[in-house]
Amino acid sequence: MPRVERWRRRPIGRLIGLGLCLALAFGLRLHRLDGPALWNDEGLSLYRARAPWGDALRGRIVLQGIRPVETIDNHPALYFILLKVWVGVAGDGGFALRFPSVFASVLLVPVLWVSWRRAGDAIAAWTVAALAFLSPLYLWYGQEARMYTWLALEGAGLFCILLSLHRRPRSRLHTLLAVVGLMLAMLFTHYTAILLLLSIWAWALLQPSRDLRRIAGLALLALIGVIPLWPFFRERLLSGPERDYRFVPLEVLLVDGVRASGFGTSFPYDHPATWPVQWLWAGAMALGAWRTVRRTPPVGLLLLFSFFGPMVLLYGLSHIKPLYQNIRHLFLITPIAYLLASAGLAALIRSRPRIGVVGVGAILAGMLWSDGRYFSSPYPLKDEWRGALAWVSQQATSKDLVILQDLTLTPLAGYYYHGRALLLLTSREGGEQEELVRILEARAPQAERVWLLVGLSQEALSRPDQAVFRWLSARGRYLQQEVFPSRNTWVRALVYDLYATDLPPSPSATPVDLRVGPYLRLRWIEGPEVEDFILRWWFFWERGSASSPNLWLRVRLIDGAGFPWAEAAQPIWPAYPPDRWPEGRTVRQQVRLRSPLGLPPGTYRLRVEAFDLDRQVPLDGAPAWESPPFALRGYSDPQYARPPLVRSQGDLQLLAVEPEVGPPYFPGLGLPIRLLWRVEASPPSARSIAWFWQQGTARRRLGQMALVASTLPAVEWQAGPIIAQRLILPIPPDLRGRGQLRLALYDEAGREIPWEARWPFYRQRYPVLTLDFASWPTRRRPIPLALRGGACFAGWVCLDRYEIHPGRAAPGQAVEVRFSWRARRRPERPGIVFVHLGLRPDQAPLATGDGPPQGGRRPVTTWESGEYVEDIHILPIPSELAPGRYRIFVGWYSEEGRWPAADPSGGRYPMDAVPLGEVEVGP
Repeated sequence: MPRVERWRRRPIGRLIGLGLCLALAFGLRLHRLDGPALWNDEGLSLYRARAPWGDALRGRIVLQGIRPVETIDNHPALYFILLKVWVGVAGDGGFALRFPSVFASVLLVPVLWVSWRRAGDAIAAWTVAALAFLSPLYLWYGQEARMYTWLALEGAGLFCILLSLHRRPRSRLHTLLAVVGLMLAMLFTHYTAILLLLSIWAWALLQPSRDLRRIAGLALLALIGVIPLWPFFRERLLSGPERDYRFVPLEVLLVDGVRASGFGTSFPYDHPATWPVQWLWAGAMALGAWRTVRRTPPVGLLLLFSFFGPMVLLYGLSHIKPLYQNIRHLFLITPIAYLLASAGLAALIRSRPRIGVVGVGAILAGMLWSDGRYFSSPYPLKDEWRGALAWVSQQATSKDLVILQDLTLTPLAGYYYHGRALLLLTSREGGEQEELVRILEARAPQAERVWLLVGLSQEALSRPDQAVFRWLSARGRYLQQEVFPSRNTWVRALVYDLYATDLPPSPSATPVDLRVGPYLRLRWIEGPEVEDFILRWWFFWERGSASSPNLWLRVRLIDGAGFPWAEAAQPIWPAYPPDRWPEGRTVRQQVRLRSPLGLPPGTYRLRVEAFDLDRQVPLDGAPAWESPPFALRGYSDPQYARPPLVRSQGDLQLLAVEPEVGPPYFPGLGLPIRLLWRVEASPPSARSIAWFWQQGTARRRLGQMALVASTLPAVEWQAGPIIAQRLILPIPPDLRGRGQLRLALYDEAGREIPWEARWPFYRQRYPVLTLDFASWPTRRRPIPLALRGGACFAGWVCLDRYEIHPGRAAPGQAVEVRFSWRARRRPERPGIVFVHLGLRPDQAPLATGDGPPQGGRRPVTTWESGEYVEDIHILPIPSELAPGRYRIFVGWYSEEGRWPAADPSGGRYPMDAVPLGEVEVGP
């Protein structure tokens, strides 16, 4: 006997193989389980799981709009009973809500395996196990808090019993009771189960075996058992048309049932490259049906009746009312599809082993591809409301109103919205709209902003709604919008200001004289006001002599060292342009900043900049305006309940370590990091921190710095509040690969303070971040610029080629100088490129375009030997410069002075300034 055959027949081998399939299926379905947000249908599951038992059993749902609307969920109660019990134990987080569906989806693997195993086909059993654990359809619905995988599991269990009945002369009582129980479970899980039971009933009536004819009686008994649901079925069938349901021809149902059962909804069915594997799947199902009917007619006919019967019945009922939307309404036939396909593939493996194995591999590869598309899709294929509701929760204040125009989102609104603003849910019907307008009229004098959340399809992105939208357009001033896209429904959050703009500044306002070019003039700033952890300022503007629709305002909260703690950018009145402002009067605008978590108490300033969408607007030569210093008490969220990462021996908790930029990470740059601390005893014993880079057994010290938050040193920290420390960690230019950032604490005397870590080797230097530093992309080919250079600077960098555009410029214009640098070897220290306009190198320059190469985006200390680097510098021509011909000089310098500049023969240039060419300045 071959070794593989002996292993396959041993019970331990079967257990190991089945256990491996289960483990892989479980891991696949747990991956990113709580990543996507709950969508509308999952919100209904959440609502019934949270509802009282009476409402959960009846399916009673109250949509909490302006006028509450009572409705009935059209799904039976069994799944929601299981979910309610589970939520009472595990909670209602996204992971917990979806886990019962994962559980049922994983159990489908052994149940389908047992089905063919008990029917006597071992190859088909292992094939169906492989298909089930990789199934894109079972992955998709296994990660959704709905009843569909439970319906498939119940159906698979029913077929597992029915497929084995033909091998026994008589059925035992417990087998028949299990059949009735599974039929009733299916009927109390989803209303489409009645289509499958009618198909099984028709099949059983045609069987000659008395035992199989009993199945018809059992199916009839199950249908009698759900008599209480018959009024619901009748109302469901005879009620009016429903949104998204359409009449579907029978051939479309057949194609959908065959294709989607194999490769799910993420598969590119229309792509020609996928057609062979689609035909292979359909062919495997057809071959499986033919072989099963030929070898065991009762089993084959059962599978055919059960697969095609529900589709035919659904098509017939659709002439009364369309009942089909997508594959989930045929989910009960998916186990049959896998049983048929695995039987066909097993027959192919027996007759043509190589072709059969290739066929199985191709189908599994197609499923794996569909699984990958499901995980890598940039947006979920379902409604995405979490981002919009979370964003509004963070931004809206108690003086705002939030309007959500979809009553069906009642469960998700309560789940994802935790803001302080009043949330109003409303439908898009005329009566609800008029009632909402009356509420807005009553609340408008006290409200500052209105947030309108609208779910829009891709075909109707320009249709925010009716009476409310008209009222906001007339009474409010449009401020901004955020779009949260998904493939199914785009969520748009529109923000409108309602406060009065014509109030004069108070006597406590700070006078300002900030000109935004010829467009605006900022005269006063009033604030800050602190409420709901929001910092508010009132800006008072005067119109200028010109108008621009693209003016934006950027404000930053900076500490005494100039470090920014919060930043916001918003347009300057997109719906109230300055050309509509009254002459000679100020216009009031509110600017808001949200306090960051852990903002330490101290003295801060507000920095204001104005710009358009493409370039910085000149502000009379000043880059920004800064307010006088003002004191803030800080911000520590009392609801922050995350456990600390680690605690020092004594009195300091490290709550979080967060890089403020995302990957990829490159060496040579400073890495901005925010640390959240909480002190248990005032003041903490720690006074400084040190950073280490651990890579394997190699350890490297990156630097040591004081424990200080803004201008608040650790000696002044108080117990209780969260305190944020922001710092720039210098990363050496030669750092490469993946490793750990480790953190150590030191007291006032320089002694290291141990951490209370579980592992002894983490008590001195605790790993707080794992980072992967990539190599900088390098160019090894020369850059084709017009003019050849040749000068080298300090033996590190050489000027390979360069260009000057234009060769003639008027005063007030600018000249662009483009360089191609070649690194002879890595520079040992950072450098600045100077570009000077003048007559001689030993005279003061008439214009300069100095700056680090590539604007500092790539430190020169990371340049590799033999690398070519493109660099551009802008040389502005002074407006008062006299016409004439002037020369351009280039060189390098650092803190120690200018880098020696040598020509190709080794001679040194005067003043280490290399002449490039001449520029003619004239009118």
